[in-house]
Amino acid sequence: MEVYSDDHIRLTYTAEQSLLYAVWKEHKEYDAAAVKQAFMAIVATATEHKILNLMLNFANNTQNLTEAEYKSLIAQLALGLQHTSTQKIACIGPIDSPREQSILAAFNEIKTAIPLALDFRFYSNRASALQWLLT
Repeated sequence: MEVYSDDHIRLTYTAEQSLLYAVWKEHKEYDAAAVKQAFMAIVATATEHKILNLMLNFANNTQNLTEAEYKSLIAQLALGLQHTSTQKIACIGPIDSPREQSILAAFNEIKTAIPLALDFRFYSNRASALQWLLT
């Protein structure tokens, strides 16, 4: 069931799997403020529905932010999810792209600095991500 949608992101919730699926809608320009708004919607929905599993599909998005912007945004998402039921985050995208490596590095740096009970992994496709989330 769709629970949120704006110009950039669509959130779909599946209660049986306690799964929130977030997909970036289109190839369009955006800035860090748009990503922050999307992440705030994810945190609010995760809180409201007691989400255990989160799948982020930003694979169609090719725009890059600065390393500082990635760190700030990932920190906001991770800290926002810290007080929710969310346990796993699967991100879909090209695993070895510089952008995904920057995102993963930022998350790992934050997780080292602040103990988080979140497991975060990248997958190249939705099926693999879903399999991991549901095990």
